[in-house]
Amino acid sequence: MKNLPFFRLILSVFLISTISVSAAEPVETFPETPQNETSGEPETTKKAAKSDDNKIVVKGSRKKKTSSDGTAAQNSVNAKEISEKQSITTGDAVKEMPGVYVNGDGRTGQSQFLFVRGFRSADVLVLIDGVEMRNPLSPNGAADLSMSPENIAKIELLKGPQPVLYGSGALAGVLDIRTKKGKGTPKFTASASTAVLDMSNSRYIPDTANASANISGSKKRFYYSGGGSFFYTKGISMADSYKDVKENLYTKTPENDSVIKGSVYFRGGVDINSDNTWEVILHGNIGKANIDDGPGLGMDDPNRFLRNESLLFKTGTESNLFNKIWNLKFDISLLLSSLRDNDPADKGKMAGDLKSRYSSLTFALNWKNSVVPVDWYELVTGLDFGTEWGTADYEDYSAGRYFNMDFVPNPDINFDAYLFNIFKPVDKLELNIGGRLQTNYYQLSLLDKNTDEALPSETKKNIEPTFSIGAAYETPIEMGFKARFARGAKTPTLFQRFSRYANLYQELKPETAYGFDGAIQQYFVERKILLEAGYFYEQKHNHIDLDKSGIYSNRYRIENHGLEVSLYTKPFWGLSLRSSYTWIFKMQEYKVVEYKGQKYKAKTPTLRRPQHSFNAILNYNYEKKLNISLEVDYVGTRKDEVYNYPKTPYIVTVDDFVILNFAISYKVHNYVTIFAKIENMLDNDDYAYSVEYGTAGITPWIGLKLNI
Repeated sequence: MKNLPFFRLILSVFLISTISVSAAEPVETFPETPQNETSGEPETTKKAAKSDDNKIVVKGSRKKKTSSDGTAAQNSVNAKEISEKQSITTGDAVKEMPGVYVNGDGRTGQSQFLFVRGFRSADVLVLIDGVEMRNPLSPNGAADLSMSPENIAKIELLKGPQPVLYGSGALAGVLDIRTKKGKGTPKFTASASTAVLDMSNSRYIPDTANASANISGSKKRFYYSGGGSFFYTKGISMADSYKDVKENLYTKTPENDSVIKGSVYFRGGVDINSDNTWEVILHGNIGKANIDDGPGLGMDDPNRFLRNESLLFKTGTESNLFNKIWNLKFDISLLLSSLRDNDPADKGKMAGDLKSRYSSLTFALNWKNSVVPVDWYELVTGLDFGTEWGTADYEDYSAGRYFNMDFVPNPDINFDAYLFNIFKPVDKLELNIGGRLQTNYYQLSLLDKNTDEALPSETKKNIEPTFSIGAAYETPIEMGFKARFARGAKTPTLFQRFSRYANLYQELKPETAYGFDGAIQQYFVERKILLEAGYFYEQKHNHIDLDKSGIYSNRYRIENHGLEVSLYTKPFWGLSLRSSYTWIFKMQEYKVVEYKGQKYKAKTPTLRRPQHSFNAILNYNYEKKLNISLEVDYVGTRKDEVYNYPKTPYIVTVDDFVILNFAISYKVHNYVTIFAKIENMLDNDDYAYSVEYGTAGITPWIGLKLNI
C-alpha cells in the first residue's frame, strides 16, 4: 500500500499517453491571487481557509473537486480589491493583471476593451455569470468593459486558448465575471461619487457622476441580491488634440460630449434541499453616448450618438447525486442586445447622414456533469447548444448617394460535446487532458466576382476538434511548476458575414489558435509571498479583421512570444503589494497579399499592443478603517492608425506613458465610509488609449458609501 500514490502516478501518465491528442485539453493550476476573498459562490473549504488568511492558497488540493482547468494561467481580482483601488469600470479593475492592456475609445465612460498578451478583445471570451457578453456593433465583436463593477464578486482571467470547458471564442483566454450572491441578514449598500474629468484642462466644476445601490440577503433556503448603477459624464471628446498627431486642428474648443448609462440586476435562488439548488439571474443595461465624428480638420459633429441596450435572463439548477459523487448543472439563457449608430446630416449638408442598427437574440442551453468516482480522478463532460438570430439595417447617404444594406439571415446554430479528465495521483500534482467537438451550422451568401450576381445561399457545416493538455505540481519546498498546450477554434460571426463590413465575394474561414504556457512559482515566508515567472507562446491562423477598405478578411497569422513576471504578498502590518511585468519580445502579424498572380506573406504592424507593460499596486489598511492604495501603470510604445486626417490613414508610434493613481477611504462609522481618488496624478498627456480620442488629465473623485 505504501506504493499506491506512485502506482496512481504511473497509471495517470499511461492513460494520458494513450488518449488521442485530438480529443484532449490541458489544465493549468496557476495559483489564485494572494487574497482569500469570497467570490459570492459556495465554498466548501471556507472554514478551513479562515485559519490561513495570511497565506497564499494554491488552487486545487488533492481531494477537492475543481471542475476547472487547474493548470491554466490564471489571475483574479475580487470585490475587496476592486473597492480598495476604487475602480470606476470593470476595465479599470482588470488592467492590473499580468499580460493585460486595457484599450479604450477615450475617457472614462467610453467603451473599453482589453488585449491579453497582445491578442485583441474579440479573442477573449467574456462571461457574466456564465453567459457570453459582446458588443454587436464593435468591428471585432468585442465585449465592452466600461460597465460598473459594483455588483461584481470576483473576476477571473484564464489566459491562452480555453477550448474544452468554454468552447468557441476563447482563442486567447476567458474573462469570467461573477456577480455577488446574497447571504445572511438583509444588507443595503449604496455609493455616490462625482468628479472633474480633466481638471488639468482648466475644468473645475464636476462634470461626472457615478452611483449604485444594492440590497442582498438570505432567509432559510432563499437568497437574493439586486440593485442598479448609474453613470453620467459630460467631459469626453473625440476631437481633443494629441501630441504630434492632432495639434492646432480646431478653430474653436471642441464641445464636451456626454455619456449616460445605467444597469439593473437581480440574482436569486432557493436551496431546495442540501443537494439541489435553483437560481434565476437577470441583467439589463442601457446607454447613450453623444460623440464627435472623428478628428477631421474642424469637423466636430455635434449630433452623432450611439445607443445600446441589452437584456439577459438565465435560469438553471445544480444537483449533487450519489453522496456528492456526481455534480450536475443545467441552465438556459436568453440574451437580447442591440446597438444603434445615428448621425443625421449637419445643417446644409447631405453627406454624413447615417443610420444603422444591429440587434441579436442568443439562446443557449448548457448541460455539465462532474463525476468524482475516486479521490484522485474527476471526469467533466457536457453538451452545449446555442443559436443566434441577427437583424440589421443600414441607411447611408454619402456624397449625395443613398445606400441601403439590410440583412435578416438564417440563425447560426452550434452544438458542442466535450470531455475533460482531471488526475490527481499524488498530493499537489494535477494532470488533465480533454477535448471538445465544435459543430457549427451557418448560412453563406456570396456574389459572383465577375457578374456581381447573387449566388445561391448555402448552409455550411463546420466541425472543429479542439483540445488541451496540461500539468501542474508543487514540490515539498513550496516551488510549483506548470505547463499547458491547447488548440481552439472560432467560426465567423453573423455580423462578420452579413453586415456592411462583410466581404461579399469571398468566404471567411474559421479562426484557429494554438497556445503554450509554462511557469515556475516560488513561495516565501510561510506562503505570504509568491513570485511567479512564465513563458507563453500563441499562434493564430486565419485571423479575421478589417482590411484597409473596411471589409472583413482572413489575415494569415498572428504570433506572440513573451515573458510574464509577477509578485504577490499577503498583508504585512497592513501593507500588501501586487505587481507584474510583461514583455512580448516577438509580436508579429502577417497577411496574404497578391502581386502579379503570386501570393506573398507580408508583415503588417500590430496596432495598440505594447511590447512592455508594468503594473504595481501598493495597499495599506489600518485597523480596517483607513485604506490607502497607490497604483502605478507603465505602458510602452505601440503602433496606432490615424483616420479621418487630411491625408490618407497612416501608422504612427504612440509614446509610452506612466499613470499614477491614488485612492483613499476612511470608515467614519460602521455604516458610513468616505472616499477620494485622483487619477493620472502626473498629468500625463501621452497616454491616449487610441490617438483618435481625447485623454483625461488629472481627475479627482470624491464620494460616500453607505453600508446598512
